[in-house]
Amino acid sequence: MQTNNSGYRLLGLTTLVAILQACGGPKSSSTSGPQGGAVPTSRITIYLTVEASDPDVAVVRANLNDGKVFGSTYRLDGGDFLRACVSSTCRPMADNDSVFTPDYIARFDYRSGVDFVVSFNRQDAQDALDSRVALPPAFSIVTPVSHQPVTDGDTVQVSWAPTGAPARVALWYEAECTFQTGAKSSSTGTLTTDVNADGRESVSIDPIVTFARSNTTSPITRCSIDVIVRHELDGRVDPAFSKGIATGIVSRRVRLDYAPR
Repeated sequence: MQTNNSGYRLLGLTTLVAILQACGGPKSSSTSGPQGGAVPTSRITIYLTVEASDPDVAVVRANLNDGKVFGSTYRLDGGDFLRACVSSTCRPMADNDSVFTPDYIARFDYRSGVDFVVSFNRQDAQDALDSRVALPPAFSIVTPVSHQPVTDGDTVQVSWAPTGAPARVALWYEAECTFQTGAKSSSTGTLTTDVNADGRESVSIDPIVTFARSNTTSPITRCSIDVIVRHELDGRVDPAFSKGIATGIVSRRVRLDYAPR
């Protein structure tokens, strides 16, 4: 299990914001290239996801950047824009108005087995019109039941149907724990992968709670633990980009209520 405490996430975000501020925040897609012109598409990386965390809505999200760790993201201007289509329905992807890391978002009804196609349309540089990814089929978590009580030493059987194969299946968690002092701590991390694609995995409660305890000597009084099952399919990034990732994700979650023995 890999975990990340909320305090460390906050520190990482603060550092990232400071670096981006030092770099002046997002750069213009149309004026940050050579001699003040458009950034060549061949120098741009795209991170594209289509995610459905409930049965009805699919969220298409794209981020354009220079592909470097703590590098620059690009805000689209000068006639550059992103558009998402599924079947015959197309929508412009709207800027989320982030000061530091703009994402472009469009929402559709949930559909599996059909490509969501994202096109990068440009005024003064090469278009990239065919990045695409499909969503895995919908599924439901069968066990455990929502708000199942758990305590120290418990192992919970998490199962879902259908199994999701041939999609990759990974289990994550998000936890919020309350301490005797009244303080709260949040953490998130990976749990396991369903390597044999049988639609079930065992989740041990102790490592999650042990990690929550690592930052304080105060006893835990309770935790809300969300176990998240993610089915993922890889898509295709238009070769006009430098590189990128396209992933279709269907996720479901179930809440466990932890109390110490």
